[in-house]
Amino acid sequence: MIANQHFSDLAMSDLQQRLTKLISLGTVHEVDYETATVKVKMGDWITAKLPWLTAQAAHDMTWQAPEVGEQVMVLSPCGDTSQGVVLGSLYSSSQSHHHQDHVLGAGEAYEQVSDREAVSRTKHKDGAMVEYDREQHIYHLYVPNTSGNEVAQIKVHSARDIHIECGNDATVIVGNDANVQVANNLTAQIGNDAVVNADNNISVAAANELSLEGSSITMSSTSGNIEIAASATLKLNGANISAQE
Repeated sequence: MIANQHFSDLAMSDLQQRLTKLISLGTVHEVDYETATVKVKMGDWITAKLPWLTAQAAHDMTWQAPEVGEQVMVLSPCGDTSQGVVLGSLYSSSQSHHHQDHVLGAGEAYEQVSDREAVSRTKHKDGAMVEYDREQHIYHLYVPNTSGNEVAQIKVHSARDIHIECGNDATVIVGNDANVQVANNLTAQIGNDAVVNADNNISVAAANELSLEGSSITMSSTSGNIEIAASATLKLNGANISAQE
């Protein structure tokens, strides 16, 4: 009976140890991006390389790697940490870890989130942010120009068509040059008036024909001449053609 009791105590002790290691908290100590694995530090002990959980990893794939110092949760089947899987990251109130205020706090181009329940935000280390506010119905995408880096860009690419539809007003503000290149035809349909203003020059050029058509066409110069030149014949057709000093 004594021997049996001894083995029973050992089995109970082993079971308790396995249960305590079943789910553990730690911080990422090392990241191997080639194998998509991390070493996790739990107290004074560092695990072997463990895979981290991702949303999809077959025909459709996602990638969001943990970083060194990130607080994570580890699930160890049967309490064996060598078979552990990093389930994901956790916020912390500790100053040594990033907590929710690092994500929802004010930034260069966005404000402190007041209604945290309604906002979904992803904030990156360089200050870039993707946010949707379901109460205000605002989707916000922001890429900063940090440390004098002039290559901050947002790129949208489609091998075929792109369809953009706006049910109300659209405003496009360009801080520098704007360049639109169309390989084939360009058609603009406007239901009402169209106004083009320039603080400097406006140039319109066509390799072939250029046509202006309307019920009434007016060209006026407020402070200079109007010049019309043709390399061949210049024709003026009208019911009345007059010149006035």
